Amino acid sequence: MRILFYLPVVTPWWFDHIVARLIERVAREAEVHVMVPPLWQGTGIGPDQLLGVDGSDRIAWHILDGEGHERLRTCAAGFDALFDLVAEIDADITFCRSADVESPRRFPGTVRYLMEGAFPPFPSRDEWIVLREQPFDHGAMPPIGAEAETALVRAIEPAWHRTRQLFGQEDRASRLHRLGLPADRLVLALPLEYEHEENFFGIHRSHADNAALVAELADSLDANAVLAVTDHPLNRLYCDRSALHETIARRGGAVRLIEGEGEPKQATLDLVAACDGLVVGNSKAITIGGFLGKPILRLSDHASGAWLNAGTDLAAFTVGLRSGSAPTPSASGAQAWFAFHAANSVIDPADADLDAGSLFERVEKPVDPRRWHASLLRYAQTYPELFQ
Repeated sequence: MRILFYLPVVTPWWFDHIVARLIERVAREAEVHVMVPPLWQGTGIGPDQLLGVDGSDRIAWHILDGEGHERLRTCAAGFDALFDLVAEIDADITFCRSADVESPRRFPGTVRYLMEGAFPPFPSRDEWIVLREQPFDHGAMPPIGAEAETALVRAIEPAWHRTRQLFGQEDRASRLHRLGLPADRLVLALPLEYEHEENFFGIHRSHADNAALVAELADSLDANAVLAVTDHPLNRLYCDRSALHETIARRGGAVRLIEGEGEPKQATLDLVAACDGLVVGNSKAITIGGFLGKPILRLSDHASGAWLNAGTDLAAFTVGLRSGSAPTPSASGAQAWFAFHAANSVIDPADADLDAGSLFERVEKPVDPRRWHASLLRYAQTYPELFQ
């Protein structure tokens, strides 16, 4: 096997904690090539990353440091030498950490994107990943048969009910009051996405930035609706949020920023639980809405699992919310997808049993019941409080 890791937007943290571990496992059994740019705007790698890979002398490193390498983060068009090299390598499988989805379509063999494995509101580790054919196809689930689906749902049932109980500890009216939201207006929840300069996946967003998205949505709502916004925890830590604050301030009470207290992600969990409808782009918060059965409006060119019943038109969405006719996620579909995701799709790069063969099998056989029991057992061992 010949394997290519194509990593234009990998960050040093992602490389050290996730990709390096995959490279090390694969290099023990296959010919490995790594194409990655030098550090720029928080992406790429430096000498520390190279030195940190066990067996790096067995790996063919292709440092993409030529003129204009910065543009590779979003588009490789015009970099003919890069495509010539990819054709020469002729990999059987390419693992991508790339915001550019057009260029990898020209690569030989099978291409899979390395993406975050989180599936909120269930807990997960930051290092967990999934392999995807497209980066932001959220909630996708192939048909697996009624018997297999029933078995998966039964296996995750304790965690499902325990998580539902956590949300049930506070009623909606109390939650709205605590969040400072009105009980007599339609509440649309909008969890914002990470927009630091290192996040080149922003090219897939429906709007130029969070402030523009908030402005357009707020200006489209009438006086009987309020847009409630939570910011991404990393925006709160690392980004200039002045444009967002100015946009919200100019719209008075039509937009509310919910900061929350304590755990940064808790504000989004509370808001989605309290809202009438959830608006998302490519945020993983879509699965919170799926779990809680909230009507979902998705502003994205990427696919959503059919069970989410996500709408795409804001006007129709708000009319449906007011009349009570807005489609909601399938309850049975939600249980099946969460169980399937944990059992079949999540990969832990630190898993001692993960080797090159098992990683290749996940590419060649994306759905494999043979791994479900062990995966769910590891999940239960990681979060035993969910299964007690």
